[in-house]
Amino acid sequence: MLFDRNAKYALLVAALTLAGLRVGFRYAVESANAFLEKKPVPLRAQLTTIPLRLGDWRAEGEGVPLTVEIVEELGTDMYIDRWYVRSEARRGAPAMSLHITYYTGMIDAVPHVPDRCLVAGGLIPKTRPKNLPLKIDDTQWVLSSEHMNKGRPYPVLTHYDRVTGKAVRVRMPVGEFKLRTTEFGSEENPEMRIYAGYFFIANGETMPDPVDVRRFAFDLTTQYAYYAKVQFLLAGPEDFGRDDFIDVVSEVLTDLLPELMRCLPDWVDVESSVEDTLRNSTA
Repeated sequence: MLFDRNAKYALLVAALTLAGLRVGFRYAVESANAFLEKKPVPLRAQLTTIPLRLGDWRAEGEGVPLTVEIVEELGTDMYIDRWYVRSEARRGAPAMSLHITYYTGMIDAVPHVPDRCLVAGGLIPKTRPKNLPLKIDDTQWVLSSEHMNKGRPYPVLTHYDRVTGKAVRVRMPVGEFKLRTTEFGSEENPEMRIYAGYFFIANGETMPDPVDVRRFAFDLTTQYAYYAKVQFLLAGPEDFGRDDFIDVVSEVLTDLLPELMRCLPDWVDVESSVEDTLRNSTA
């Protein structure tokens, strides 16, 4: 079948227009110093190096590896998925699921969160997600004005390596620590209280909302980006309430955060490396 000459011209004009738009869009992005595709930021240490003991909590092994299908659904193979229980001295407290995932080098991403995933797994949400303040013990943190994140000083903690005993200064993230919390119910165990909560650390900042992750970590002016999701799940008896859940998570995070930040990129170092690269390229 032969095309009409006018149709051929119309097709040619459309192709040229699309090509021009593509070139123009790329030029506009480059002129604005916008970065659609983020460069990856490697972990400083694997998440699996996070200790099996966190304060009074002890992990029941390294955790069972997730299936290939679940890893593909998560979109990352950098994770830990463990169950922690309290020490013998405090037996009877609920077991806790700790799930941490790390993402970097992506054009964009929609984090997997329990608001949706647990519902797909058969649990019933009893409340809407709510951002609740955590009660982390930060009495050993010291604000340092040496480096800032959007005008806010980084808290710094002197952390002692659990293997060598050597003191190391660890930069903690800036921002408020809030846990995006939802209560769930189970038809099989209607008397059980189930709570899930999570927050993110993205480019050196904390945030509870996945929408904020996309806005902060995927800012078009940022050449590099990463984020980690830190998620907790606890199931307890009828008298286990939301405040109890927040208390447990706050307690665990006091010991977990230094270990986690030891693994995550130091955003000050990332930004310094970018500045050095730009300085050398224009020299």
